[in-house]
Amino acid sequence: MGLCFGSLASHGHDFRAKRPHTLGSASSESRNVESFTTNSTVAKSQFSMVANGSVDGSYTSPSQHVIEMSNSLKVFSLGDLKAATKNFKSDSLLGEGGFGKVYKGWLNEKTLSPAKAGSGMMVAIKKLNPESMQGFQEWQSEVSFLGTLSHPNLVKLFGFCMEDGELLLVYEFMPKGSLESHLFRRVSNREPFSWNTRLKIAIDAAQGLAFLHTSEKQIIYRDFKASNILLDGSYNAKISDFGLAKLGPTGEQSHVTTRIMGTYGYAAPEYVATGHLYVKSDVYGFGVVLLEMLTGLKALDSKRPSGQQNLAEWGKPYLTSKKKLKKIMDTGIDGQYSLSAAFQAGQLILKCLEPDPKNRPSMKEVVDALQDIEATQNKSKGSMKSYQSSPLQENKKPIHHRSVHDGHRSFNL
Repeated sequence: MGLCFGSLASHGHDFRAKRPHTLGSASSESRNVESFTTNSTVAKSQFSMVANGSVDGSYTSPSQHVIEMSNSLKVFSLGDLKAATKNFKSDSLLGEGGFGKVYKGWLNEKTLSPAKAGSGMMVAIKKLNPESMQGFQEWQSEVSFLGTLSHPNLVKLFGFCMEDGELLLVYEFMPKGSLESHLFRRVSNREPFSWNTRLKIAIDAAQGLAFLHTSEKQIIYRDFKASNILLDGSYNAKISDFGLAKLGPTGEQSHVTTRIMGTYGYAAPEYVATGHLYVKSDVYGFGVVLLEMLTGLKALDSKRPSGQQNLAEWGKPYLTSKKKLKKIMDTGIDGQYSLSAAFQAGQLILKCLEPDPKNRPSMKEVVDALQDIEATQNKSKGSMKSYQSSPLQENKKPIHHRSVHDGHRSFNL
């Protein structure tokens, strides 16, 4: 559900195995998730029960914990959301995935009542497909988690609607789209992000994950990737898509055991191999995204030569020295970064990608390390300073962005 709220998303060449009662996240930027074809009658029945108000005000999340809805969420009427989107007209459509469609709408900023197009506050309204069990479960998860959490680096959920067999969610609008769309230039007229902006986004996203990991009820995000990092008008990064989020281990437990779900190339090896999900499984995914930001290459791309298709596996040997690292740095940021700062980032990536989750840093430690890298960068002089005031690099395009298809493969085993 980490749709790019700032632009019309395009579909990638992704897959998800069809399994009954298996829940999954959908992003039209990095996954073309197929609808469930098994037990669809049961799914539709459950969806309708909630949408028609025949259950009480608590919802069972995919983590099998019941979490009360927050009173801070507004309960929208279907009529209000129809008015806000001009009755879900096609020109209001931002994108779609296996869960349904996302529309832009307009609300009064103070009252959250519908407003005329072009006035008030723009929002992203997700309208779920009633045939999709995946969408129904993710709707519950989004309400459960985002309805009780608030942080500058998490996308804000304003409220929801469950009426006349429809389930909808209303989010803040993120006009600059996803990190993925900028890194891999899905929109052709976008210039690549500068090195300083990449560092800023990395720190923002790390702070969001650190908040989840240190919250009162520890939360494992489970699907950290570039397409789920959205950017506001000032390029502040916020984590979106809580469809796969899960409450972490309690007591003396080190992990939770769950069905394997996520995205190939980002998912931690211990989780893929065993189904054991650790808090630090998220740290692995963060390391992959940080490597994408350094190289301008996708986590997984079948069009790259054999041995180079999995970025984490191929890239790790290049992070061990400054000389090797320079060979894989995104040429679109040549002249912008301090090699010392980039090497520090490479060393941090290696720690995040440690095979044993116990050896990975906490996200709080990752935030501290990134802030140290930013300080190293800020000490640098010369031509790099000219990039600090702008999020985009001028007149320089990376040569790494060769593949136009989405190489990330979502999985559901």
